[in-house]
Amino acid sequence: MAKMAAETAAPAASAPPRALARGSWRPLLVLLVGLAILAAAGYASLMFGAVRLSPGEVWSGLTSSDDAFARNVVWQIRYPRLLDAMIVGAGLAVAGALLQGVTRNPLADPTILGVTAACGLASASLIVYDPQSPQWAIAAACVVGGLVGAGVLYVIAWRGAVSPLRLTLAGVALSAFFGAAIVGLLASSRTFLQTSLGFLAGGLYGSEWRDLWAALPWFAAAMAVALLLAGRLNILALGDDVAAGLGLLTDRTRLMVLAVVGMLTAAAVSIAGLVSFVGLVCPHIARYTVGSDNRLVIPFSALYGAILVVLADLGARLIIQPAEVPMGIITAAIGAPFLLYLVRFR
Repeated sequence: MAKMAAETAAPAASAPPRALARGSWRPLLVLLVGLAILAAAGYASLMFGAVRLSPGEVWSGLTSSDDAFARNVVWQIRYPRLLDAMIVGAGLAVAGALLQGVTRNPLADPTILGVTAACGLASASLIVYDPQSPQWAIAAACVVGGLVGAGVLYVIAWRGAVSPLRLTLAGVALSAFFGAAIVGLLASSRTFLQTSLGFLAGGLYGSEWRDLWAALPWFAAAMAVALLLAGRLNILALGDDVAAGLGLLTDRTRLMVLAVVGMLTAAAVSIAGLVSFVGLVCPHIARYTVGSDNRLVIPFSALYGAILVVLADLGARLIIQPAEVPMGIITAAIGAPFLLYLVRFR
C-alpha cells in the first residue's frame, strides 16, 4: 500500500503545481499589489516620526543633498530603519512558513517553538556580559543561540525519528524556559531598566545601518537555503512515509530547516529583539492568496512579513507621537487574536 501511494504521489511531487505550470496570473497580481503596498508603507515610514516630512521633502532627501536636514533624517535615521524592518519581517515570516511546513502544524511560529527565545537569551547574555559589544558580535551571538536552540529542539524531539507533535511540544516548553531565563538575566543586571522593555517587547527604536550590515549576511544566506528547501517541504507535506518512499531523508530535512529557521530568527532578533507572531500570521496569508506550494509560500511570506513589520513600526511611531511604543506590542495585538481564531476554527 505504501509503495502504491509513493508511486501515485511521485508524479504530483515532481511535476510543477498547476498554477506554476500554466503561468497563472494570480500570483503575479498578488505580487504587484503586495509590492505596491510595501512601497506605499515604506514611503510613509520615511515621512513620519518625531519630525514629520512632506512627500516632497522625503523625495528631496532621497535624491539630492540640497536639503541637508531632510537628507540626514531620511538617510541616517529612517531609511536604515525601514530596511531593518523589512529584514525583520521577512526573516520571521519565512521562519514561520518553514516551521509550519516541517511540523505540519498551523500554529508553529519561531516564538511559540522557542527559537526566538533561544536567540534572545544568547543576545541578552552577551549584552549583560559586555554592554559595549559591537553589533556584529550581537548578531553572531544570536545566530549561535538560534542554532543551539534548534539543535536542542531537534534532540528533544528525537526518538528514533522526529515526530512533528514532539517537535511542537518540545518547542513550547523551551520557549517558556528560555523566556524565563531572559527575564531573570536582564532583571539581575544594571541594564534592566534601559534595555529590557524594548528588547522583550521588540522594536526598532535606534536601529541604524550597522544593525543592517551585521544581520544581512546571515539573512541572505538563510533565505537562499530556504528557497532551495521549498521543494523538499512540498514532498514532506505528503507525509513521512510517502516522503521516505520518494527518497527524501525526512529527519535530515527537518534538521536543515531548523538550522535555517535559527539563522533567520537570529537576524531578526539581533535587530529588533523579541518580536512575536509575525511568523504565525504571514504564512497563513500567503497560503490564502497563492496556495500551498512552498515555492510560492516562502517568498510571499517574506513579502507579507516585510509589509506587516513596516506598518507595525509606522504605527508604533504614530500612536503616542512624538514618542513611540515598542513595535512588538502591535504585532502581538494583531497576532494574538489570529492565534485564537486558528485554535477555535481551524
